[in-house]
Amino acid sequence: MPPLDKRDLVVHYDEETQEVIFYSAPVADTADIRGREFDGVRPSVQFFREKAPDEAERVMGGMIFSLLDLCSEQKIGIRNYAEEASAAHAEYVKELELKAAHGDPEAQYFMFIELHGRVIEHGQQSDLDQAERLLKASAAAGYADAQKHLNDSWPFVKAAAERRIARGTAS
Repeated sequence: MPPLDKRDLVVHYDEETQEVIFYSAPVADTADIRGREFDGVRPSVQFFREKAPDEAERVMGGMIFSLLDLCSEQKIGIRNYAEEASAAHAEYVKELELKAAHGDPEAQYFMFIELHGRVIEHGQQSDLDQAERLLKASAAAGYADAQKHLNDSWPFVKAAAERRIARGTAS
């Protein structure tokens, strides 16, 4: 029996029928989606292997339900995923801040992204200044994503953030 072609799993939440539908699709059919959408939640297989099987399955299920709730108007309602995501994000930012303060270039880059998001949301010059410092430090340490961002798009991104700051927080 010839091996099956590689396939992706597509999870769809039909809010009208209250069904979670799993589709199996050829990898080639999902390439365009994967290429244009957010880079995705990307836990490594090792992350799951380090857990007991029941725990790995529980964590995977929690991730799926959380993402379905995040992206839907009619929530599934198993947990308050928005509150849990907010708490998890706060913990993630604390870890990034600590690692960035100790010179970790990857953490500096992701803290730069976090601060830039805050600028767009709240319009604070201090956040933009810190974001730029972290981006430059990460790039100087050789972090490739930071170097690419600094060289390719930072002037445009910074200008947009400065316009946001100039509009003030009422926007």
